Amino acid sequence: MQDEMMDLMDVSNEIQETLGRSYNVPDDIDEEELMGELDALEADMDFESNSVPSYLQPDKETDLDSELNLPAAPSGHAAIPANRQQVCQLQD
Repeated sequence: MQDEMMDLMDVSNEIQETLGRSYNVPDDIDEEELMGELDALEADMDFESNSVPSYLQPDKETDLDSELNLPAAPSGHAAIPANRQQVCQLQD
């Protein structure tokens, strides 16, 4: 139990040291300049979010279905072949 408490105290000390570090941020930072940069970044992000990336834009290629001449998809139910009807009747 005491070993666990010592480990927790070590972790706590490491956290306190990390929080107390100086990151060499100058004291004479102009908040107006920072706000201007932030506004410019936000405007840049808005511009990017309003435009659609090229990979999301619709294809400008011709219709591939018409080029392949594929038959239309069937509609309705298909008729059961005669030999299958006999198998179904035998199972009932």
